[in-house]
Formats: sequence, C-alpha cells, structure tokens
Amino acid sequence: MVQVSIPRPKRAPSGRLRSAIHVLCLLSIIVGPALVTLHGQQDLSKPALRILVRDTHGQPVPGAQCLLFRSPESEQFSAITNDQGVATFLTLAPSTYTLRVEHEGFKTLTRIDVTVAGNGLATIVVSLMVAEVSESVTIAEPDNEAATVKTGSSTPAGTIQRKALQRLPLATARVDEALPLIPGVIRSATGEISIEGASEPQSALLVNGLNAADPASGNFRLNLPVDSVESVQVFQHPYTAEYGAFIGGVTAVETRRGGEHWKFEFNDFLPDLRFHSGHVMGIAEDTPRLNLNGPLIKDHLFLSQSLSYNIAKQPVRGLSFPDNETKTESQSSFSQIDVILSNRHTQSFTFGYFPQRDQFVNLDFFRPQPVTPNYKQKDFVLGVRDHYQLREGLLQTAFSFKRFDANVWGQGQQDQTLTPTEEQGNYFATQSRHSHRLELFEVYAAPTKKFLHTEHEIKGGFDFNSVGNDLNYAARPVNILREDGTLAERIVFRSVRPISTSNREYVGFAQDRIHIHSNLSFDVGLRFEDQRIADESNFAPRAGFAWSPFKSDRTVLRGGVGLFYDKVPLNIRSFARYPSRTVTRFALDGVTVLDSHHFVNVLVDTLPIEPLDFRQRTNPDGGFVPENLKWNIQVDQIVTAWLDLRANFTSSRTDHIYIVNPELDFRGRSGIVLRSAGQATYTALELTARLRLPHKDQFVVSYVRSHARGDLNDFNSYFGDFGAPVIRPNQYSNLPFDVPNRLLAFGTISLPHRITIAPIFEARSGFPYSIKDAEQNFVGRRNSNQTRFPAFVSFDAELAKEFQVTKKYGVRLSVRSFNLSDHFNPRDVHANTGDPNFRQFFAPYHRFFSGGFDVIF
Repeated sequence: MVQVSIPRPKRAPSGRLRSAIHVLCLLSIIVGPALVTLHGQQDLSKPALRILVRDTHGQPVPGAQCLLFRSPESEQFSAITNDQGVATFLTLAPSTYTLRVEHEGFKTLTRIDVTVAGNGLATIVVSLMVAEVSESVTIAEPDNEAATVKTGSSTPAGTIQRKALQRLPLATARVDEALPLIPGVIRSATGEISIEGASEPQSALLVNGLNAADPASGNFRLNLPVDSVESVQVFQHPYTAEYGAFIGGVTAVETRRGGEHWKFEFNDFLPDLRFHSGHVMGIAEDTPRLNLNGPLIKDHLFLSQSLSYNIAKQPVRGLSFPDNETKTESQSSFSQIDVILSNRHTQSFTFGYFPQRDQFVNLDFFRPQPVTPNYKQKDFVLGVRDHYQLREGLLQTAFSFKRFDANVWGQGQQDQTLTPTEEQGNYFATQSRHSHRLELFEVYAAPTKKFLHTEHEIKGGFDFNSVGNDLNYAARPVNILREDGTLAERIVFRSVRPISTSNREYVGFAQDRIHIHSNLSFDVGLRFEDQRIADESNFAPRAGFAWSPFKSDRTVLRGGVGLFYDKVPLNIRSFARYPSRTVTRFALDGVTVLDSHHFVNVLVDTLPIEPLDFRQRTNPDGGFVPENLKWNIQVDQIVTAWLDLRANFTSSRTDHIYIVNPELDFRGRSGIVLRSAGQATYTALELTARLRLPHKDQFVVSYVRSHARGDLNDFNSYFGDFGAPVIRPNQYSNLPFDVPNRLLAFGTISLPHRITIAPIFEARSGFPYSIKDAEQNFVGRRNSNQTRFPAFVSFDAELAKEFQVTKKYGVRLSVRSFNLSDHFNPRDVHANTGDPNFRQFFAPYHRFFSGGFDVIF
C-alpha cells in the first residue's frame, strides 16, 4: 500500500540533561514557528516544484523515479531523486498534475491532486511504503514486495491494515485481536499479549509515536475505535536507538487522517442475538461503529472522527445459564484534526476518550460470578504533533497528556474462600487509582550525507516523561479450606493510607545508518535513559547489519544485537506501602493454630541494602531496572514473484525482573520481598512462507519453535489489577505463555462475484499449568512440560459477499465460523490434588457462528 503524507514520527524517544531538557523543549516550540517563516520566504521567477521522497521512517529515498503529467496522453516530466531524496521540476505551467513515484523495493505511489500555481518553488513530501519480507507478518496489499539492504538491520515490522480487521475472522474487531497472527506474538491464557516471551507490561505500546500504555501498570488497555486506526506495526527486533522502555517488543499504532473527500462509514450496526435452548434471550453483542472524515478546508484542514459502542455478553464454558456470562460495555471516541500550514509544515491534533466497564472478570468454572471482580476505566488522551521540513531534514515535535482512571471491586463484602474444587465468597481486593502521563519529545532526521566514502543517515532526539499515580488499595480476609471443609490458612490484611507516586524520565538517543555499499549497510546507535524513580542511569547500545550477496537483493542476510531497558511501573515503587498481611496456619482440626506470621512488604533492588528504600545502594554495580540483551540472525529470500521465504533465529535474556517472594526470616522479620532479581530467557526459530495471490491477496504460513523460561512470581500476577491473594515461594520454570511449537496459516482469497474467503488455521502446543494441593501449595515443578493442556487446534473462516445497492452505496454480508473442526480445546483443568476430578480437562468451546452487516459508502 502507498501512503502520501508528511512522514509521521515513529517512536522518537529522546532526551535527558534534566533541567537543560526543559530549555531545549521550550526553544523548539518558540523557535519553530520563526524557522517556518524564514524558510517559507523563498521565491522564484517561474513556477517550480520540489518533491521530497521519504520512507516510512522519514529517511530520504535516493534514485526514485518521479513522473509528473496532467493526463496520461499529455507531456510527461521526469526527474530522479538525488542522495537527499529530492527531485526538482522547473518552469512548470500552472495547473493540476498527477505525480507518480517509483523505486525498486517500494510500492508505486500515485497522487492526483498536485497543484502548481503562481511563481516560486513549491515543495511536497511523499512517503513510500517499503514492501518486503519483514520481521513480522504484513497484512497489507502485497505488491512488488522486496527485502532490500537499504531498509537496514532493524527489519520493519509487519503492518496490519484496517481491511484485515474487517476481512479476517477475528473474535472482535479490535486491534489487539489481530496481533497473534504475527509469529512470536501469543495471547496468553489470561488474555494478555506476549511478544517474544515477555509479558504485556514488559512491551511498549505507542500511538502516533507516543507512549499509550497504562501509566501505573504498563498494561496496554488499548480501546481505540478500529475505524480510527490506519495501521498497526509490531517491532520484534528494533535495534534502532529511537525505541526503548521495553524488553519484549513494540506495538506502534498510527491513526487515520481525514481524506481529500468526505467519507461516511457505518459498520456492525445490527446486533447478534443471544440464544438459549432455542429461544431468543436478548442481545449477545452489539458493536456499532461510525467514522466520518474529510476536508474542513480544502487542502488545508482535515477531520477524522470515529465513534464506537460495544456491549457484549460472553458465555463461559463449564457454567450454566444465566450465571455463565461476562459483561462488557464500552464507548470510544477519537478525533483527529490535521492542518497543512505550508508545503513544509504540518500539524496534527488528536483527542480520545475511552470509558469501559467489565463485569465478572476472569469468570470460569472454579471462580463463579460472586467471586469475580468488576473493572471500570476512563482513559482520556490529548496529543499534538508538529512536522517541519528544516532544510533537507525533518524536525518532528510531539506532546501528549494522558489521564487514566481505573477501579477494581468485588461483588460484595464477604471473605474470599479458596477450596480444592472452587472459590467462594467475594473477590478480596478493592482498588481505585488515578494516574497521568505528560510526554514531550523531539527528533531530527538529518538529510543523507556522504563522507569517508560512505553514506550516513543520522537521527537524534530527546524525550521527557512525567508520570504520577494516586492509589487507594484495600483487601479483605482470605480463607483456605481443605477438602473436608476444615480451615487450613487465614490471611488478614491491614488497612493503609492512600498511596501517591511519581516519576520523571529523561531519554536521549542518536543513531546512524551507514551504507558501505549498495549491498551492505550497518546500523549503530546509543540510547541514554535516566529514570528518576530508580535513581539509575543506563546506556543502551545497539548495532546491526544488512547484507545481500547478490546485486538483485533477492537474498538479504540481517542480524543485530542490542541492549534494552524496561520501564519502572509506578506500582513497583509504591510496593512497600501496599497492605501488609498476617498469615495464620491451622492444624488438621481447623482450630488449633500452628503458627502466625506478620509479613511486611519489603522493596529491595540489590543486596545488601536497607529494606523499604531501594535508593540506598551499597552495590553500585547492581541494577534495579530490568535489562534485556537480545540478538537475532535472519535470512529473507524472494524465490519468485509470488513466493517469499524467511528464516529467523532469536535469542533473548532478561535480568533484574521484578519478583515477589514470601520469606519468614528477612533480616529478623517476615516479609513479602520484592527484588529486581528475576531472570528470563527466550529462544525461537521462525520459518515463514508468504504466497502472493491474484487481486492483491496473500496467504501466509509460519512455524515457530520457541522456549520461554523464567521466574514465575512476577509482580503483576499478585499485585496487578486482578492480583492473587496467596503467594507461595518462587520457582524458575516454563513461563505461562510458553508454546514450544506453533503452526499458523492465514490469508484472504478473492473469488468471483465479489465473494471473499479468509481462513485462519492454528495448531500449537498447549499452555503449561501448575498443580496445587488442598492447602494451595504447589506440588512438584510449576508449569512443567508434564503438565500442559492438550494441543490446541482451531480452524476459523469468514465468507463474505458485497452487493452494490446503488451507484454510491453497497452492503457487505459475512458469516464467520470458529473452530470449524470442533476440536477439543479445553479451557480448564482440575489441577488440585484434593479435587475428585483431578487432572481432568473440560469446558471446551465448540463450533459456533456469527454474522456481519456493513454499509459501504
């Protein structure tokens, strides 16, 4: 797909230098408009046009063929871009032209609204999409894709377009539903996204280049309307220094700009009915979506407005109606205003509001509705972006403010009780938190320069983040009963005062892509991160290469190695102020007290250190911020015009992960100790084949052999939004989302009579699980290879047909089927030795269908 736009910033993290950063930020805002005025005062005696050709990272594209003509039969003007990606047309007649830009390895761009009027030099910037066998799956229009050396070692991630969300049989039309189609991305049993073996909070979520994750926990909580999203990219090996604050991967979302003509979309406005025993029992799901976009002022001011509403009642297997449903209600509103101030200067303003309410979260056979928590969030975000062409380079400035409120509460005030067969009472924890993030970043992409007989693409910038969180946390008692009903253990929590935490982060980076030869390039970069909450400054160097042994670039070998540091979530810093607990254990009669210990919460980074204050560092070489070292080697091969192959091997090791552990004697007292002492490893071999089909369809088949191991007592499992009350000793084993083998095949196929079919086939190893005894102690090795769910096999498909109702309007009818083979994919397992049905799998989802109705304008 070709995009014509002023290049949007990717993650442009940058800056440090504490107070000096504030001065630089103010100078960029104050001086920027003055620079626009100065550079806008160029004049020529005759009309002329300058074309700046950039790739999706804002880098110049030299050697691009630019054609300019009024009509296919009229005279054509031709020019080739120079080393700075600039092509100039002089002495043009005032008129409206069509521009076509072509370059090997990129998709052809055509723009029909290029206007040349009056005297002087006009400048436009166009962005070419690189079509290649990439780091990840690309769900896009596969036209003349090529893996070129010029794209560098940081292989661009795959792009998931809006059309893919509409055509593929996804459970819901949400961005995160399509992410597991990318090799290396897994949706865990709890619903979180795992990228390259890391948990969701350990990855980064960017919307228009700015951090969009929950400021306190780091979870994604992405609720953007699908129709406001232009594309989603997943970077699995981002060796360029502009990306940071993650140890897994980066999910980058670009939102949709208003078009040159007004368009109106109204999708999924017919509800899905809820059936039970052959009778209609109300609405099961309704997700109407509305998008309106177009020019407010022709060629200067554009609007894109998206609204969506979702109400869903999802049945859970293993429970009986009507106590088997989770309920979700959400609204999403997203507005984007784009302003073209001149041919060199554009601005964009975004406003988003995303309230959501979930009832009966994590409902299953063992946790019936009364024991489940409820969840409510309000997410507000404001963003401003400024793009200015400074001489031959691109200066990008962005600012965002995010307010995120979240509440978690139970269905009542009873104690939560755990038994070998089920949970009883009400969920134990109540949370109310109000967090915010203010981010300001600026990045400058310099024009390509040639010195020392090599070409250099240099980029540098800074980033400033200020985050804060106010938390009210309370917990009620928890009881553990044996199979005979006697009391085995009781946990009582103390009340605490409200918790307030804040952090400031200063980041700076610089990188250089060095083109040694047409078939060899290197990427080198350095990133500096200073997180005040950790009182720790870190340097993160990265390096990589791209080499083609042949002139055609049909075979490209890529590789790289990089050091990455994770963000420090605010709830980590405030751990010492969470409620402490008294744990009392009882004899077999359920009355006699065996022992009782009061556990305080202790935050430690490296030993020896004073408890409750990780800033007192007696070991200067110890680290508190999670650190990841990863490398990969990859081969991309274009076999024919319709077949691409890829082989990729990845290795990753993470240290200083936040782990909690109960200790009876921690410096003379009992404590729940939080240390940045955990470790994790991830290795994966990926083999992918991409077939290009007629009508710009494609079919992708991938196989991934991977292994994810690490410490299991991660902080979010026990103190996240839906934490567990019982903490047992930590173990190092398979991670919950470890999937040794995974085969995935999907695609879109166009048939005659405007019919399309889109299948998804997945076969993978089952997730691991742990065995507990009647007193909720783990038995044997947790998450071992001997305790796994059966192999998961699923075949889903969508069959759709479009009907033209009038010349301007049409409808699209679709039928979606899930688990067509009706394979036994159990959702639960009896994993407690005190359960009479111990080791039995149950509650599979059987074959089911749903429909769709879209109005096409």
